[in-house]
Amino acid sequence: MFYFDNVYKSALTLFAVFMLSACAPDPQDDIPLFKSYIKENIDKSSDDPYISSSVKPEDDMYEFLRLMQQGRGALEPLEPLILNGNTEAMVWKARTNSNDINVRGETIALLGKAMNAGDPLAALALSSGGEECWWFGKGSLTSLVANDLGEEIPSNIETCSEESWNKAQQGIKKLANNGDLSAQYYLLKRVRIDNPEETRQSRDFYINEIIRLAESHYYKPMMDYVDSIFERKRKGRDSQLTGKTPELENLGVDLMTIAANHNYIPAINFLIEYQRKTIEANNYLFDKGITLGSPNSIEWLLLIFAKHDKELFSQNEIYYYASIHELITGNNTLMSMKYKEGSLSEKERQEIDAEVAKVTEQITPMVYIDRFTDRTNWVDR
Repeated sequence: MFYFDNVYKSALTLFAVFMLSACAPDPQDDIPLFKSYIKENIDKSSDDPYISSSVKPEDDMYEFLRLMQQGRGALEPLEPLILNGNTEAMVWKARTNSNDINVRGETIALLGKAMNAGDPLAALALSSGGEECWWFGKGSLTSLVANDLGEEIPSNIETCSEESWNKAQQGIKKLANNGDLSAQYYLLKRVRIDNPEETRQSRDFYINEIIRLAESHYYKPMMDYVDSIFERKRKGRDSQLTGKTPELENLGVDLMTIAANHNYIPAINFLIEYQRKTIEANNYLFDKGITLGSPNSIEWLLLIFAKHDKELFSQNEIYYYASIHELITGNNTLMSMKYKEGSLSEKERQEIDAEVAKVTEQITPMVYIDRFTDRTNWVDR
């Protein structure tokens, strides 16, 4: 049970012992560490659409997180969960409303209730190190406006609190010890933040933990790692995903291929973007992304093949994909941007609508966001 607590302490020890190392580690030396993992997994794939999903359809939070990730952000699925005392639902509702000054008092009260019930993410949101401190701080603009509007803030709940920060960290360690992979990754990142002077030994430990988590099909750490060894090189208005060296580029593509083969949406869209100048419209990545309920996969498809100055798709194809996007996201942005109104007859549109209905019935949305996902990544875009 205390495995990850011991790992956390070991990592701290490694950083402390080697902190005075003269040279920063070379990412090129990461490559051999991944060799065995890639060899064992590069040709594997999974038919389980939820193998890398943070939640599954039978889980309480699935419906809310699915809608959030697809850009709909409906709070209604949370209400019955909150009534039943689900603290995770309380925290999600409060964090979603954290910048709404009209419900500031209710939001802080909800977080206070969840924290008192032992939820460490509620404590994190009320802490000095939480994302929400930007809004909740007593001197913040939103807090001042809320006060001016007469919003009643609970006086017994401290925001931006150091005590809540410590409570959050202890609670997250308990989650990690109980097998929560996202909590384990949070603590791994905290070690790196608290000890920024990296050594080869500490980096090796970090890479091996990324691999360990990926072996359990938790690919967020690997996605973050690949992002760190790639850059977007700009040329005019265009950009291209490129590895910092050719060897690191090959490594990143292999790692993302493994994750994509195990139905991890961010890896699928990474590979689409990486191949955007050479990819064909019938590439399996687009169908895989759509089947997993990714709006971003459709957005890439139409961005590449339905450009205003060079449309490679017919209006039938544009209407078809834009309709799927609208059914997934609930908005018609792509339809209004890409489809030329009146270019298809009513009969043609009805036939396409029938085909779209069949396709969307087969979608099995995976969810990659979780309680530790930054709010800037809550929506698949």
